Formats: sequence, structure tokens, C-alpha cells
Amino acid sequence: MNLSRNKSNIKIVLYSLLSSVQMSFVGTLIMSEVYAALNSLNFGRIKQLYRNNPDVKKVQRAMFIFLVIQVVSDVINDNSMNNMLRGWAAIGVSLVVFTFMFRMFDDTPKIILAFMCAEVVRLILFGSSNLEGDASSMMEDYSLFKFRIAPITNNIILLITFYTYNKRKDMLTVAIIMTYGLANVALDFRSNGMFFLFSGLIIHFRKVLMNMTLARKLGLTIFVVIFFQVLYMFYVNAVLSGEFGGKHAGDQLSEASNPYNPISLMGQGRGEFFVAIEAVKDAPWLGHGSWAVDEDNHYRSLMFKDLDKDKSRLLALNNSGVIPSHSILLGAWVYGGIIAAVCMFYIFFLTMKRGFSLMMDERAMETPYYPILVFFTIELLWIFPFSPLPHIRSTLPLTIAFILTIYHSLKNDEYDEEEDLLPDDGGYHDDSYYEARPGNGQSVS
Repeated sequence: MNLSRNKSNIKIVLYSLLSSVQMSFVGTLIMSEVYAALNSLNFGRIKQLYRNNPDVKKVQRAMFIFLVIQVVSDVINDNSMNNMLRGWAAIGVSLVVFTFMFRMFDDTPKIILAFMCAEVVRLILFGSSNLEGDASSMMEDYSLFKFRIAPITNNIILLITFYTYNKRKDMLTVAIIMTYGLANVALDFRSNGMFFLFSGLIIHFRKVLMNMTLARKLGLTIFVVIFFQVLYMFYVNAVLSGEFGGKHAGDQLSEASNPYNPISLMGQGRGEFFVAIEAVKDAPWLGHGSWAVDEDNHYRSLMFKDLDKDKSRLLALNNSGVIPSHSILLGAWVYGGIIAAVCMFYIFFLTMKRGFSLMMDERAMETPYYPILVFFTIELLWIFPFSPLPHIRSTLPLTIAFILTIYHSLKNDEYDEEEDLLPDDGGYHDDSYYEARPGNGQSVS
């Protein structure tokens, strides 16, 4: 067992380190993806994987249908050969990396720790890959913290909280997560800060949330929305007065039509999302094809319609290229049409269903992976609607495979494998839980 774990740790570390090695082949090919393909050819292991985790086949089928319908869309749209191959390769590579990650986590979920350690080293030495970005990223002011430091510190914080939660230091775990979340907001990385802030709140109130009735959960949701709006108004005042946040946040709020409306700020910071909706309206059934070219900068001009005409035209021309989307869900729809979008919505729904189930599962709360599970689930809530489509081959395979593997390991009551899911001392955050475990004469309430 230890030998198998060591091999898995070495494989995932190599995968991480190879992520910084790129070559030009039908777009950008990353050597970690080649490595993943070479380690996903054991079909005997695939059958075992399907038995352990039925969701693997569901994700693979959805991605395969996405690939087929993308081929159809590109042919009908008479797309260029280069754009077709780039689009097909991205989906095919994603399918391979998904399979690789599912296999790795099926061996042991502890490889997430080795992966995060390797990522810290890789990011310090080489920085983050530019693959997941698209042309729209050129419109954002470069932030050293957002693009260079936060990818490193995110992994460090998750590693630290794994060990503090493992030692039952729940309050310390929450304090670290919340403090880091506030620091991110102050340093102009709002979305990342919100991921950690919401994760900290869920971890702190996990037992309360688990035992709430539906009516109380609805009431709590309304309260949180109102409370968030009040806090947001204080945040806007502080940023506009220069007391909090950075230059990028100040510029976005000052240019928003109504800075006190979060939707207005989202339109300013993620204008590509709303432009993608317009692109979907123009070709809802089969989309515009892979890496569809924005003819005459029509859609990019819509992003700047609230600016004066000269500035709008200049910005559109400086950022010409593909139709902007900056959304996995809408990006799939823009490129491949409604069936492609349904495939991605299905994977999104499946993952969220499993993730929220784990957040409310007492057994999941007893695993040292619980802070990571919560963070990944909250992060994916943002990534699917507001991050560019290339994330399907970078961020999604790891986070989704991790969530679905933990879910099925706990659901199947695989006690021989569940050793990896318990604290090092084999204890529980709530000792009374052990007495109620299946097989001890009681049922988990």
C-alpha cells in the first residue's frame, strides 16, 4: 500500500512540474497532458475505476458528446482547419486529463497534498501558465498578487488548514482561512477572497447548517444576501475613498453605472459574460464554432458600449480576436451550441450536487480534507460561469475528480480505503460520531 502511494505521489508531482513545459502543436500542448495520456492507457484499471466511481463514466460521456457536437458545429460553420483542430484538441485533452486525475485519486486522495506542494515549487520557479487566459485578460490591469503570489499562497493556505483541521484545531483553521480571505479582498483579488471567506463561514457553521430545516436554510439565505449587500456598500465606500482595495478595484467601481449594485460591477469586471449571451442568441443551436472569430469586432464593441465612441473603438480594435465569453458554460454554448452547453451544465450540476452533499455530510466533516472540499466546491461555483473555457483542461479535472472520488469513497463505506480519509490519529472531531457509525449497532442520524 505504501509503495502504491509513493508511486502515485511521484506521478502527481511529475504531472505538476511538467505543467510548465509547453510546446506548439495544434495550439499549445503542455507536457503534463502528454504524461497524463501515457498514464491513462491501462484499460483494466479503467474498469475497476468505473466500479469504484460511477461518476467517472458520466463525466467521460458528457465530454465525449461535447467533442462530437463540436466537430459537427465546426464542419457546419465551415471553420478554419487550425481553429477546428485547436477546439477538438482542447476537449480531447480535457477528457484524457479527467481520466488521469480520477485514476490518481482512486489510488489515494492524499496525493492532493503532494500535488499542492509540487505546485508551490513550480509556481515559485516558473510562474503560472498563461493557458487558461484568453484575449480578454489583456483588458485587465496586471496584478502581481493576483497572478504571481496568490496561486502560490492558495496552495500553502490549503496545506496549512489540512494539517490544522487534521489536529482538530477548528477555530484556528477558520481564523487562517478568513484572515487570508480578507487579505485577498484588500489586495484587489475579490473573487479569490470571497472563495476563502465563504469557505471559512461554512466550515465554522457546518454542524448548524447540517441540522437546519429547509425553511431555516431559505431564511438564512435571505439574511446572508441582505447582509452581503450591506457589507458590499461599506466596501464600495471604502474603495472609492481610497481607504481599502487597490487601483484596479477603484477603476472598476468608478466606471460602473451603479457601483452599489453588484450586478453592475460584474458587468464591468466580467463584461464578456453578458456579451457571450448575445453571441448565444445569434447562434443558439450549433454555436459559432471553435475559437470563433469576432468578425468586425462586433461582440467586443458591445463590451465597451458605455464608453465614449473613440475609446470604445480603440479598445475593441486592441482586443480583437475570438468572440469573448470568459465562461465555461457560455463558452461551450458559443463554440458548440446548445448540446455542448448541456454537457457542461450536466458536469457542473453533478459536481455541485456531490460537493454540497459532502459539505453537509458528517463523515466528510470528519476527514482532514473537509476544508479543501469546501474550498473546491465554492471555487467551482465561480469558475463554471465566470472563467474561460480552457479551464476544462487545467482546473476542472483536478478539482472535480477530487470531489467525486471523496464522495464515492464515503458513500460506498469502503472502510479499507477510508483510512486515508480519517485524521492521522484515527479520531473524530465529534467523538460521538464513531458510536453511530454503521456496524456499531446504530445509524448515523
